[in-house]
Amino acid sequence: MPLSFRPLLKTNPRLGYATVLVLVILFTLFLFLDDVSKITDRTIDHMKSKFQDPPALIQEPPPPSRLALTLKFNEERYQDAVKERDVLMNLTAKTHPKLESFPTPGLYTLWDFFVPAFSCPFPVYRVGTLGDGGKYVCGLERALSSKESCVVYSMGVEQQSSFEETVLTRFPKCEVFGFDYSVTNWGPQLRANETLLERAHFNQYKITGVDNHATIPKTYSMQGIMDEKNHTFVDILKMDIEGAEFETLEALIKSFNGEPLPFGQLQLEIHAGWKDFDTVPKFDKWWRILEDAGLRPFWTEPNCLYLAWAPDVSEWSFINIRGNHPLLDDSLPDYP
Repeated sequence: MPLSFRPLLKTNPRLGYATVLVLVILFTLFLFLDDVSKITDRTIDHMKSKFQDPPALIQEPPPPSRLALTLKFNEERYQDAVKERDVLMNLTAKTHPKLESFPTPGLYTLWDFFVPAFSCPFPVYRVGTLGDGGKYVCGLERALSSKESCVVYSMGVEQQSSFEETVLTRFPKCEVFGFDYSVTNWGPQLRANETLLERAHFNQYKITGVDNHATIPKTYSMQGIMDEKNHTFVDILKMDIEGAEFETLEALIKSFNGEPLPFGQLQLEIHAGWKDFDTVPKFDKWWRILEDAGLRPFWTEPNCLYLAWAPDVSEWSFINIRGNHPLLDDSLPDYP
């Protein structure tokens, strides 16, 4: 018993003992509460760890890549353009019920209704010579440099091979396959460079929508050619086949039955006057087949060689927004 409590115990024993008892109780309570606090903290930490979701389940998904967002917004804008096309067709039909493709007098043309409303998410520039022969390509470096090997199809060669010569010169890993029954070899631009010819494969094939090797000349569909060459994907498809593009593309799209088409982009010369596309709705029906298959136009220009007397000939470039290829792959670096 501390010495200071003795006077209190002598003068007032009851109060003295009560004071000692209170101090003992407070000290004991302090020790007890400290232990409870420690136990409670450990219990809370244990409960948190026990009921916490596994890390993989609570991680926030990564934000969409710049490429994914660009493609998404481009598609939204493109669908707006499709609606605007329908509005313009309905409006024009009030004064031109037949909606002729190229009416006289020329108050409008077929090409007013179909526009390259989709933006390529990479640099776009012309490959090949100015004038007839060159084509506008989306993300050429990304499309052809990000793979161990690349394949380019050139359907319709005639006497102009500046596009093919440029591709082979700039991309040593690429092979170019040409198809044209109306000529026997590449154009002079490619023939002049013998070092490129080992990667340039010319085939005197007539391109249509069906395979028929009993005819003269033999006819080949694109799917038949890919099977023959053992190709599953074509990085760039260039097509200038004088009106045969309609049945060729229709047959290809039909053969894939809703699956992504086997090419990354398409450079196409359209000869609308070579088929019965005398009205806008007729052409619109074919155009929507391309759209439904995932093809989106990002560039167009008139073929100025024919502009004065054949305005129905026009150059177009499309990106395939379905499937898995470098122009859609956001795991690759932003550039190229």
